[in-house]
Amino acid sequence: MAAAVRNPGKAYTEFQEQDLIGSHSEKSVNQFDIYCPQESCRCKILLASAATLVQREKSKLMLPKLPLAGATISTIDQALASEKKEGAVEETTKTNEENTEKSESSASVTATASSGDELQSFWRVTDMMAFENIGFSKMLPNGTQFLSCADCDTGPLGYHESKAPKAEKEYLVALNRVRYNDGS
Repeated sequence: MAAAVRNPGKAYTEFQEQDLIGSHSEKSVNQFDIYCPQESCRCKILLASAATLVQREKSKLMLPKLPLAGATISTIDQALASEKKEGAVEETTKTNEENTEKSESSASVTATASSGDELQSFWRVTDMMAFENIGFSKMLPNGTQFLSCADCDTGPLGYHESKAPKAEKEYLVALNRVRYNDGS
């Protein structure tokens, strides 16, 4: 029996970010082939020079909160609706002077959660056919689909906004969530 061949890529942490970036037609592109982040998976995701470098919100890669096992909420849609209702109740309690302390504590938690507008580097392709292999999650109610390894389902590696206008379609893979084959 032959031993399984290891993923030829190296982890993001083994590179300086500028070493991953090449130049093609005055655009910053991925210099190396991109692979699944799992060492044991040989899935190639993108060929060298197939994607351009962009900066996008880091918070888009956060998985949505899901209900706990045994909860009465059974779907993501119900969880999102429940969060909206709770938000409306919190707004009502803010105007109530008796609950000022509770309201201030809720407001600070909300502010912290929504201030995740930090930018992160992504590899961007505008056509899903540019990928060698990629998997897509089911669409979330907000129109986001997460990208994953097509072979082992590791992810999310990036995301795609399904509800974006056709002219703005983009598929984004986070630089730090994949492996790179520099040929060494």
